[in-house]
Amino acid sequence: MSQNKIENMVGQKAELDNYIGQFLNNRYLIRDLIGKGGMGRVYLAEDTAKGGIAIAVKILSLSLANQHMSQRFAREIFIGAQLGRKSKHIVRILSYGVTEEKIPFFVMEYLQGKNLKQILKIQPLTISKFLEISHQICLGLQCAHEGISLKGEIYPIVHRDIKPENIFISEDTKRGEIVKILDFGIAKFLTERSGMTLTDSFIGSLPYCSPEHMEGRKLLDVRSDIYSLGVLMFEMLTGKHPFQTKSNSFGSWYQAHRFQLPPTVEEVNPQVKIPQVLEKLLMSCLAKEVSDRPQNINQILDDLAKVTSQLEDAIPSISDSIKVSLPMQLVPATLLSEKECLQKTWPKNKPIAPIGFPHLLHTSQRPIATFWAMLPKQEITKFFDKVHGTEFIIKMNLYPMLLWVTVLYDTEPSLTKWLPYFLDLKDKRGQNIARILAEVGYYHLLFFPLEDPNLCSHVTTLILTANQRQQLLDWLNMSQQSNESILPKEAKNILKIEYEKIKIDILQKLATHQKSDRESLKDKMAKFLEIFFKFLSFR
Repeated sequence: MSQNKIENMVGQKAELDNYIGQFLNNRYLIRDLIGKGGMGRVYLAEDTAKGGIAIAVKILSLSLANQHMSQRFAREIFIGAQLGRKSKHIVRILSYGVTEEKIPFFVMEYLQGKNLKQILKIQPLTISKFLEISHQICLGLQCAHEGISLKGEIYPIVHRDIKPENIFISEDTKRGEIVKILDFGIAKFLTERSGMTLTDSFIGSLPYCSPEHMEGRKLLDVRSDIYSLGVLMFEMLTGKHPFQTKSNSFGSWYQAHRFQLPPTVEEVNPQVKIPQVLEKLLMSCLAKEVSDRPQNINQILDDLAKVTSQLEDAIPSISDSIKVSLPMQLVPATLLSEKECLQKTWPKNKPIAPIGFPHLLHTSQRPIATFWAMLPKQEITKFFDKVHGTEFIIKMNLYPMLLWVTVLYDTEPSLTKWLPYFLDLKDKRGQNIARILAEVGYYHLLFFPLEDPNLCSHVTTLILTANQRQQLLDWLNMSQQSNESILPKEAKNILKIEYEKIKIDILQKLATHQKSDRESLKDKMAKFLEIFFKFLSFR
């Protein structure tokens, strides 16, 4: 976010929010309101003691009336900080304090991305995306439920407020999407206030609360979080809540959670088909009695692993370490389309120069994405049988501009060839190329020698991972709903910076790949075809 944009937002919102523009603890400069809810407000701020790096500050919606409350707040924040250090799937808490009005706040790492509620507003998740996000949520909960050490004792930590708003999908250019759980310990702190009745002191999101939580049981255990997770997982798959209420009142939601039987996924959304083991898992998580639910997160992780394994079994393998991400029936077409590529001539409207660009090749079976690169003949010969890689870089929260990078790897980093290209997912052409990449699962790289540019001299095929294909589909879906905060040119400049930052990581990954598997891509394809045709003859 640019300094000018921050200043503009400050000017627009200063009249609406007294905290914007303030210093907290003479250190944290509040810049902008970025979220609010029943428990408080979250602000973008700068840590002036660390060069103005971006951090997030959450200011709670109550004051610390006495010393006891101050001690309890400090204790819960300490617990949250411990968890954030133990698991990358729990947001890191950096500091805490109180305002001049005795209102507590805490400082967190600043995350870029979207929470699950924002994502589910667009559409339900695919099963592969559901499994990826659910797995990471469970890893975070597993860490908390295993507990932290306080004065020599292990204390399991129950979140008490698992809901879509508290699940954040952080966009990390180095590690991909990382799920972070927010607000550990805050619901417990706000609930346990003296002199309050059950309904007055109840803190939690009614649509996601377990029956025992709504009954006011003080000794909630990990199975209460598992119930909330069950509601969340159901909504992730169907786009709808498993229970229906006539109103949003405490009583209506209690009746639903305590007495309504959960429907199956297919009853709520007939278009969603899930494996039986997953359906059984959802129903057990939503059991009314705690004894009927999975007794710990490990059991849920085991079932999710079974579902993942079932899906992977449907995808044939090229080798022990690399999974094919395209359907079996498309593989023979790969060789046919490569032959078609060798007949292609360099477009007359393109300069004779070392450039690259994508093109949709319309074969007899279907369109296939290709990337045409003109290079010196010596480089083509050098790189043709080497390791190649594909990376996609995007900042979806700013603008749906995708940087598609093809990497021709050399053990000497300075000699590696980078072939980047921007695809605007707001543009029909960019959308079509991205969609074909996702659907087909591979693309052809066509080499044209600079010295003799008339005909394509070499063709190689680069295969996308299942994760890359799913990401492309997700980005395409989100691009239709996105609200751009910057211009396309600005988006390109930001992606160029990110691209330069992660070049070393890309090279390390390709070096590891080369070391672990020396066979060329064509050798792997030949192996696969051999297995494939044996499979056909066996049948």
